[in-house]
Amino acid sequence: MYKMEPEVTVASVETLRDCAIVTVGERMDIFNAPSLMAQLNQLVADGATHFIVDLTAVRVVDADGDYPLLHLLKRAQEVGGSVRLVCPIGNPIRVFYEMMRLDTLFEITETLEDALVNLELSPEAV
Repeated sequence: MYKMEPEVTVASVETLRDCAIVTVGERMDIFNAPSLMAQLNQLVADGATHFIVDLTAVRVVDADGDYPLLHLLKRAQEVGGSVRLVCPIGNPIRVFYEMMRLDTLFEITETLEDALVNLELSPEAV
């Protein structure tokens, strides 16, 4: 019998004005993509336009796991928003994103503080 892993993908979501700060769990893959997509879509529906997605804890990613972020980018851009990713240099996920040229679509910063400064939000406000 095949047992699916739990669909816990977003460890936490904090909001600061129209910005949602999303910290993703260890996996972004075919098993978690539907849940992650639903959670991100709900944030857009609730009025968030700018997103900071922290991928620091992610250890497993596949093409299905990338789709929710690409979809979020499209939705955010439609409402004049943005998506920034947090992923330290040397992290295997960042290396993968750079190899796949996804770093040309997303701004990737090393820390949450850098992402907040780029949005002109105070790191102390989080």
